[in-house]
Amino acid sequence: MTKFEMVAMLTSDHQVILRELASYTTFLAGALSSTAVPTFCELLFGCMLSADGFVTQALLTIDFHCVWSSYHHWLSQGKWQWKNLARHLIRLVCSKAPENQPVVLGLDDWVIERFSDKAPACRTHHQHSKKRNRPTYIWGQCWVSLAIIFERAADEVFTAIPVISFPTPASGNTSKLKIAVAMLRVVRNEVKDRVLRLLTDCWYMNWTLIKPALEMNIEVVGQIPSNRALYALPPAPTVKKRGRPKKYGIKMTTEQVKKLPEEKATVWMYGKFRKIRYRTLICRARFLKGREVRVVWSRFENDKGLTESRIFISTNPELEGLEVLRAYSRRWPVEPMFHQLKHAFGCCHLWQQKLRTLLRWMHLKMAGYALLQLLTVCKNQACLNISRIPWRSPDTTTAGMMKIALSGIIPRFSIRKGWNRYKQKYEFNFRDLIDQLIPDNSEAA
Repeated sequence: MTKFEMVAMLTSDHQVILRELASYTTFLAGALSSTAVPTFCELLFGCMLSADGFVTQALLTIDFHCVWSSYHHWLSQGKWQWKNLARHLIRLVCSKAPENQPVVLGLDDWVIERFSDKAPACRTHHQHSKKRNRPTYIWGQCWVSLAIIFERAADEVFTAIPVISFPTPASGNTSKLKIAVAMLRVVRNEVKDRVLRLLTDCWYMNWTLIKPALEMNIEVVGQIPSNRALYALPPAPTVKKRGRPKKYGIKMTTEQVKKLPEEKATVWMYGKFRKIRYRTLICRARFLKGREVRVVWSRFENDKGLTESRIFISTNPELEGLEVLRAYSRRWPVEPMFHQLKHAFGCCHLWQQKLRTLLRWMHLKMAGYALLQLLTVCKNQACLNISRIPWRSPDTTTAGMMKIALSGIIPRFSIRKGWNRYKQKYEFNFRDLIDQLIPDNSEAA
């Protein structure tokens, strides 16, 4: 392939995407010293394009200049902090959220299976998915992750972008709830002037998590078990009496819930139009020390009848019942995000032997995944043009499709030389880097 043919591959759409990608990289580079940025950029683009979790596999996808052992030494012994990278990633992702809407946070945990007893932060975990081909208890690392959920402008599909993760320790009193609270504090410190809304499942709907979240002015929407005590608001007293006024009204048992008016609606949830029936009421939750919350009892209607009733609550009583159900449906993209991180981006192959090195490499992989997702969630026609696949919808672009599109362009540049240390800026200088493009001289056998 000649130089002219390689330059022809760089269309105007590719140049738009690479400039936007360079601006994201420049912002993340502010978390490190100027001397460490070139190495960081090489590993970041390697994590973006590699489907494996090994450091050497990430280097093989780009044009790296140093000895491979120097990259391992930089990850394990380099003087930089993964927390600074996570903070910059939080600010970058939150800056792309719509201004007139709350920033939606998704909280959940996932397990990476390991075999070695010496692996950091490994312990026995319960296998909640209940898969038949796996045991009830598995040995691995349980990661608590916080993601920011977006709606892709092209096809109106929700997607999750991870910003910070931390594994539960192998021993000690540090629980997943305490780790989640620490993550929320980091996000609130970085995003002080935005409305935050936290979406989580039954396990995290606990006073230990919700109390600090409310103190940080974070709305919480989640599902709760059916055995949680909920009480209606007490009737206003007509005559003043001695003593403290009533805090709780009647208990909302199954019989009391059936007395509430049932509403029906057909809404777009979980990837298709669904028929739902729901009842809603402002109640006081005993496990939240009597705080007023919006409670929604809902069921899906399908061909087999009605599904089991589930209970959802929102700490913001001003939300309507249908708004609570729509808000909670945005939590589901966290599950495919975990699957993509594990299998499409190789996080199931993180074999670092020290916890600090493991955290550094995990956040580098998350940053590479986040940059691809940011390119897809923004209203950018260039992304649709370069990542279009004939058998997919013309308005659909995903992180995997963007990775395939960029895998033939980025490796032809010298990643290290793209960092301008005088301007402290990363840029793809297309005219200056023409001579640095790596020709592909492979011939057919």
